[in-house]
Amino acid sequence: MKIFEKMDTFLTLAECGSFTETAKQLYCSQPTISAHIQQLEEMLDAKLLIRSGRSVSLTPQGTIFYEYAQRITKLFDEASDQIKQSLQTHSILSIYASNYMGVYVLPDLLRKFHETYPKQQFELHTYGYDELHRMLMQNKIDFAFMPLYDDDKYIQSELNRYVLFEDRFMLVLPTGHRWSERKTLYSRDLENSTLLLPQSRLLQSCILSPLKTMGIRLSTVSMSNFEVIKEAVKTGLGIAFLPYYAVRDQIEKGELLTKPVCGLRIERKNGLVYRKNSSPTEVERDFYACVQTGVMPGYDAATVL
Repeated sequence: MKIFEKMDTFLTLAECGSFTETAKQLYCSQPTISAHIQQLEEMLDAKLLIRSGRSVSLTPQGTIFYEYAQRITKLFDEASDQIKQSLQTHSILSIYASNYMGVYVLPDLLRKFHETYPKQQFELHTYGYDELHRMLMQNKIDFAFMPLYDDDKYIQSELNRYVLFEDRFMLVLPTGHRWSERKTLYSRDLENSTLLLPQSRLLQSCILSPLKTMGIRLSTVSMSNFEVIKEAVKTGLGIAFLPYYAVRDQIEKGELLTKPVCGLRIERKNGLVYRKNSSPTEVERDFYACVQTGVMPGYDAATVL
């Protein structure tokens, strides 16, 4: 940093034209100013300043050096700013998750992470399953929290998977439904009902396959997401099979009903996928560890696939 100190002395002296004023601005003695200029002149093997009484002016060589010293100082300041911005960017933990995980599951885990690491900044980005899948395939992200489908061959073969919990899909009904007093339903009860389904192909398959295995055939209506489906169920438009975390609040508040269907289990794994041979940052490793020890209540600990 000594060369920058000498350049700063030279630039200040060239701009104010006085050793006395330069010493005041830099809070140092005039002999120190003179020493810095002499050392620069020795390094460059050229005279930089002409003294005339109490004022100074630049030699032709001093004018050349003045222009370069300004550019060097400006570049150093720009580099310093870029480094600070880079450090700030990398200190923020960017988390990518499916809409379901981001809305219904991760907030509880993020709260725990924040309690453990209160100074760590993070940002949560949520996307539809297909968009997350595309970002992983294009190497735009290295990890994501998302549902795990056996039919997704890319996720199964190309990424490491850590199962956090397995969702049970619950049959959801509006309050006052004709089945509200029933303890258990049977497959025959569902006939002639309208089933409201999310638009995701993989999620539809997850829901419909167990129904088809039991010989249950329903008319279906596709809707954009779980929130829309819940509101449609409330109005009596149809029934739906939704994962527990998507409806637990409405069930606890008595806004929706849920009933078991004898012999029917609709389940889906949810977890963390991450690129093979990737090198997570220290903060990412801390977050992984926090998530893996904070598996959602009511589910067994996860396994690495």
